[in-house]
Amino acid sequence: MSWPSRPCRLFYTWCNSRQQVCQASRRVKLQRLTASRSLRNLQTRASSTMGDNPDFYSFTRARFVQNEKAEMSSRRVTFNVSELANVAASSVGASCVGIERLPDGMHNRALLLTMDNGKQVVAKLPCPNAGQSHFTTASEVATMEFMRTRLNTPVPEVYAWCSHAERTTVGAEYIIMEKAEGVLLETIWQKMELRQQGALVKAIVRLQAEWASSLFAGYGSIYYATDLEEERRLPLHASSSAQEIFALGPITGRDWNDNGRLDVAFDRGPWKTVEQYLEAVGLREAKCVKELSRLPPPQVTLSGPGLYESTREKKLRALCYYQQIFRHLLPHPGDSPIRRPVPWHGDLHVANMFVDPKDPTKILSIIDWQSTEVAPLFVQARQPYIIDFEGPQLPDLSTEHPSLPEDFDQLSPGEQAAAHNLRLRQALVMAYRQRTRVMAPDIWKAFEYQATPAAQLLQLARVLLVDGEGMYTARIAEHLRDPDGILKESGISMTEAEMAEAEADGEKAVLGIQWMTGISDTIGRELFPLGGCVKTERYDESKDALRQCKEQLLDLVKALPELLVDQHSRRLRLSLQASQTEPTEAISSLSSMSVPSKLLKKSAPQKRRYKHASGRIDFSGKPRN
Repeated sequence: MSWPSRPCRLFYTWCNSRQQVCQASRRVKLQRLTASRSLRNLQTRASSTMGDNPDFYSFTRARFVQNEKAEMSSRRVTFNVSELANVAASSVGASCVGIERLPDGMHNRALLLTMDNGKQVVAKLPCPNAGQSHFTTASEVATMEFMRTRLNTPVPEVYAWCSHAERTTVGAEYIIMEKAEGVLLETIWQKMELRQQGALVKAIVRLQAEWASSLFAGYGSIYYATDLEEERRLPLHASSSAQEIFALGPITGRDWNDNGRLDVAFDRGPWKTVEQYLEAVGLREAKCVKELSRLPPPQVTLSGPGLYESTREKKLRALCYYQQIFRHLLPHPGDSPIRRPVPWHGDLHVANMFVDPKDPTKILSIIDWQSTEVAPLFVQARQPYIIDFEGPQLPDLSTEHPSLPEDFDQLSPGEQAAAHNLRLRQALVMAYRQRTRVMAPDIWKAFEYQATPAAQLLQLARVLLVDGEGMYTARIAEHLRDPDGILKESGISMTEAEMAEAEADGEKAVLGIQWMTGISDTIGRELFPLGGCVKTERYDESKDALRQCKEQLLDLVKALPELLVDQHSRRLRLSLQASQTEPTEAISSLSSMSVPSKLLKKSAPQKRRYKHASGRIDFSGKPRN
């Protein structure tokens, strides 16, 4: 891929940074989940008396380094344990004799209930942060049944459910479902032969091909028709009869609810056309920018004077540009299959899949269908997370087999082993691509479109509430400078001064990305609070590391010659000194500190690890006592 100019390269830097943050956040999530699951066999069964247990209500999986009270509250679910046990028992015609808490999800509480006949069922209760009340649970239940009965996807059967907390003695929304068959893929994935892993990937391609070939009349989420008011639903299919039990209703996807969006009123669909869907994305972001009392902190860039500083005005300007250009960025009508609305499981990782222990290439169950949406294939298509890996990635759309490095024979035994492992991981990705290209050509076309600048401008507009408007606007300016570019017929224009400002903002945003990356690498993956949280047992270490980063950054400013201590660095010093040293404030300081450009260019932190809780972290890489 050739990058014709610096603004274009800056945009790709931001794109890659967002992808890395999402992937890193998911890796940490899986690591924490795996650690929690490893304790499952050590947990004691709850008393068979089924009395209410306060330990069932609170979130215990991690600690939050900022806004912890609010974060914990958004994940606290209170309910009547005895009544939940009764409902579960009644759904399978048995008596409940034991309840075991399963590892926390970030949006749900889950319990394993054992009956007197040995049967086990899972109870799932959404946390307040999961999404809109009623709609989140109602859509998840209907989606599970639709995927199981209409699209041949192995999904647990639902035995009982209620999407109205006020209508049940349980006192909360709930789903009672069968316990997934088989063994959790994460327990055996690393032990499987490459041949078996490849066969499992092929099975996933078959499922994704089935999803991509489904036909829907619009965009939104799946519900039972009886759970929607008439004005809030669309027929599932253009030819749906009056007897059709499913319908399309308001969308429940995560990016329609996270980062404060849940509390803002905007159009959540359903929509009949892809244009209406994409227009609603932009209107959603703009409404949230205008109405949220406080904008979410950026996840990719460090911001402040001397760096790119986000403002509501700049976000709204970027979203205004989006509304003017999105119709010109859509796939050509001749590529209608990739514009088609399809359902998709967007979280296919090893903790959401169960396989046959005797034949691990056979998928027996896929769980976690909450927040599934019916959206354009070019938005939905993604390789399964189980084949993601760290290290050098394959070129986009390449289907050539990976090879060992040319100097392989000169590498040490450890380096050769690492090279072999990397090639195996790359080979698995290549197998997925090759099979997708043959077995699911529409998905492959979606991947081809996703690699285009037009698709990136569409996709990344979805997160402008959180970050990226500086890079986004810089990219638009770059396209406008090209008379034959993708925006030549959009009618959008910028003055030379506006283009220069946009490009300068893009440069500053890159510096912010470099600093955020430096801080993350300095602290290390286990201690840097991706998503705002860390493992409970590493909380104190994370606090200490964040505090030391603040001290080091303040030291860097103090060490500058007086010539460089301008208004920006003074504001940095005042900002750091004024911030409290409590861990709940530390990350807020890091995400809002101000660093002058001259300091950034001379003193960008290197990739170091925080290793000694008793020592001092230093961007030079040397612990100080």
